[in-house]
Amino acid sequence: MITPHEIIRSKRKTLSISIDPFGRLIVRAPMRYEQKRIDAFLLEKEPWILRKQAERKGAGIELPPENLDGYEFLILGNRYKIVCIEEDIIGFDSARGLLYLPKKNTRKRLVEWLKENALRIFTKVTSQRAAQMGVSFQAVKINSARGSWGLCTADNVIKYSYRLLFAPKDVVEYVIVHELAHVIHKNHSAWFWSEVGKYIPDYKTKRAWLKKYSAVMEIF
Repeated sequence: MITPHEIIRSKRKTLSISIDPFGRLIVRAPMRYEQKRIDAFLLEKEPWILRKQAERKGAGIELPPENLDGYEFLILGNRYKIVCIEEDIIGFDSARGLLYLPKKNTRKRLVEWLKENALRIFTKVTSQRAAQMGVSFQAVKINSARGSWGLCTADNVIKYSYRLLFAPKDVVEYVIVHELAHVIHKNHSAWFWSEVGKYIPDYKTKRAWLKKYSAVMEIF
């Protein structure tokens, strides 16, 4: 029998289940639902539950521990491990896949490091892609948006969420081309998607990845 990680009871009238970004089974049930009714429902849905949990595991990202020491996560498709140290410095060993962070304010310092590198990487790739597409933009800025990975303003300032770093490199390239296409077309018309398709022919696959794993990209 599959055991849920959490059962949330409320005044709702129906029973529902969901798999969170880290593969945890969440059950939402009416206040007076008997446990045996929940167990029977889980047994019926077991194939779906196992399939969804396998998909989440396939994303390669797990729920981080409180202190982050030893936690592994992906940046642009590459796996890195966090090592907490006593010194008040941040060190990055790309060859060994290690990111050294101070034990004090670890999460805050991690986000600062992510934003700094997001700006550097996304600015470089945006400039390269803009030259390829024959468009120009005002500037690249980084924000902390959740679910919205990129934005092209009316005056062609390109904004990216630093969380986009958690996506594979080809997905990042898609988001960048998507926003640069908005320099030409300020909408999602057929002409817009045609422009995107010139440079990212399989853009629908990239969009599907973002939809499927978007919540996983919000761990920090």
